[in-house]
Amino acid sequence: MRHRRIPTLGASHSLSGLFEAFKNPSAFLLKLSCTAGDIGEFKAGPVRIVCVNHPDWVHTLLVEQASAFRKMPAVKTLSVFTGDGLLVNDGATWVKHRRLAAPAFHRLRILAYQAVAARAAREAIASWQDGQVIDLEREMKRLTLTIVGRALFTRDVNEVADGLSRDIDRALDYVNGLSGRVTLPVIRSLARRNREALAAIERVDAAVRGLIRARRAQPAQHDADFLEMLLAAQTEDGESLSDDEVRDEVITMFVAGHETVATVLTWLFYLTARHPEVQAGLEREAREARDAGAAQNDAQFHRPYALRVYKEAMRLYPGGFTIGRQAIRDVPVGDYLIPAGAWVMISPYSVHRNPAIFPEPERFDPERFTPENERKLPRAGYIPFGIGPRACIGGQFALMEGQIIVSTLAEHVRLINVTPGEVGISPLVTLRPSRTIEMRVEKIRE
Repeated sequence: MRHRRIPTLGASHSLSGLFEAFKNPSAFLLKLSCTAGDIGEFKAGPVRIVCVNHPDWVHTLLVEQASAFRKMPAVKTLSVFTGDGLLVNDGATWVKHRRLAAPAFHRLRILAYQAVAARAAREAIASWQDGQVIDLEREMKRLTLTIVGRALFTRDVNEVADGLSRDIDRALDYVNGLSGRVTLPVIRSLARRNREALAAIERVDAAVRGLIRARRAQPAQHDADFLEMLLAAQTEDGESLSDDEVRDEVITMFVAGHETVATVLTWLFYLTARHPEVQAGLEREAREARDAGAAQNDAQFHRPYALRVYKEAMRLYPGGFTIGRQAIRDVPVGDYLIPAGAWVMISPYSVHRNPAIFPEPERFDPERFTPENERKLPRAGYIPFGIGPRACIGGQFALMEGQIIVSTLAEHVRLINVTPGEVGISPLVTLRPSRTIEMRVEKIRE
């Protein structure tokens, strides 16, 4: 069969484009993916990168032809921080880790974490004063770090939350830079920032290893948390995880369960503050649930509207905004052929802005995710957690966490945007806001 030539993306050959790729590789890749249409390619030196946005072809690549790909080499730069965790590993190591981590994300385990999320949200609310102006992203990171810390270790990390969150931020900023600079000479002006980032990685590593040693010495005396389950997990042939492997998965959980969810929540509350009708809907649902006597730690905790709002925020600002793969053999997709060795980039951010899937894609509209409308979505038309065998293992945990935080805050506080002008995105490992978003807390009188 004769295949069509994949359209070339013009910006890929310009010097300004290469400089942009060096300065912020994530932003450059995102910009290119948004101009690719259904498919487009560019070359970065000897590397051929194909951007794919058509949902049918995304399904082909990530589901039907998943075995034809391995993770993109640039993803491996994360290992400087996360080690060989699920975000970066491949092959037999990935299979082993995925199998051993899976029980911690079973539906019944996630239900058990609901009370943890609700209690942490109420504690955050109690710490805010009526009329106080808060840094929204910082508060969301503090809240999600508390939840992840309790789910991982059955203990509070509040006393070190701000420092730990800053260290994670420094580490992720450093990793993002490595993906564009790994083949270039060291630049003297970056030396100090790199030293600070490496010191931050060492502090996170030391904290996690200390927790692992303590748990090995004294196993949990109550329901198993994530750490206990990782330490006790064994494959059918008796293989278990070493302390290094447990460390890698714990830090991976910190990154995936803290950074990504906090970023989505930051954008969500920025959006609801600009859409009072959505805020009113959240308050109404929370009030009706309270009046009906629904307990926050009930295994049946379910707030359909809060869940729709969270899903719509993830559509506009997905936690993982790019998915990278490398073809290990030639792969046909539509009328095109992706050659062996090519890097493939799929951008949920771009897929979610396809007007054929989501009319008026820039409009914030939670009604897109009513059960009826969700059933109409094409395969791979909505992929905030990826799709296929390598889909995010913690997707259901993130949905639970987000739904509970949104609903709990809506019951007790109204966040009023006091940030002037528009806020853009700053693509790094996640789609962070380009500047600080400040909100004024307005306590809702019961």
